[in-house]
Amino acid sequence: MKLALFFAALFAAFAPPVLAESTDCTNPSIIVTDGRINQSIFNNPQPGVSNTTYWFGFFGQAGHSYSIEFVSPTDNDPIRNATTVSFNSFQVWGPNDVLVSCSGPSSVNKVTTSSYSPVLMHNRGFGDGERFAFVASTAGLYLMTISNSGGSGSYSFRVVDTTLFNPRWSTWSGYDTQWGFANLSDMPISGTFIVYDSNGNQVTQVSFSLSPSGQPGAYTLRASGPSDLNIRRSANGYAAFAYAGPPQAILADAYFINATATVIVPTKFETRNVQ
Repeated sequence: MKLALFFAALFAAFAPPVLAESTDCTNPSIIVTDGRINQSIFNNPQPGVSNTTYWFGFFGQAGHSYSIEFVSPTDNDPIRNATTVSFNSFQVWGPNDVLVSCSGPSSVNKVTTSSYSPVLMHNRGFGDGERFAFVASTAGLYLMTISNSGGSGSYSFRVVDTTLFNPRWSTWSGYDTQWGFANLSDMPISGTFIVYDSNGNQVTQVSFSLSPSGQPGAYTLRASGPSDLNIRRSANGYAAFAYAGPPQAILADAYFINATATVIVPTKFETRNVQ
């Protein structure tokens, strides 16, 4: 009996993993948007089927930005080894998009970031990762598909909420708040900065673009004073910046500063995943 249990445990340890990916758009595999890495395997395509397509989903928040990644191992190069996983046909649909027989137009304006720093794929000869980013216009379930036109192989995937949050700004006692944005990636990035008061009411909203790192316009500074955002005096609240780019592409900071610039107090301005 003990020997049988030993071999049963040994078989379980080396048995192929049981996969939970869905091939049905009405029952997608749900991904948590905290950046956790999920690992799995694409099995051999079914006989007579050229591609294997999996359906995923995540629950997004309105105004938040998200980065979606599907990454194969470092040796999973489709040019050098055509028998391994080869991603293609990535698509994403918003909560209000209507699918008929798991197909339909998408209202999501996604940006492809795979070939930008940090690079996942470059010119199809180096790496086979796929990464896309977008800002969610509405809250709800976002559906995604990824297809494999190659053979069997392992891969990982994740969804990252890339929204930056500043939990406190203030214009009390003659102070102003300044926010700085630096683009660390090698791609141009556009985003929207929204300032809220302490009751959650929107005070102001501005959209702007940042040039690639190392180029003029890769850094910008926004301020609560009358020369910029012109936020009323004796007020406070929080702020957020959503952008379509790779995770950690934007390095931001914020601080309170008095009228004579003799007192400067830093305040957080970062993604919630680093808390």
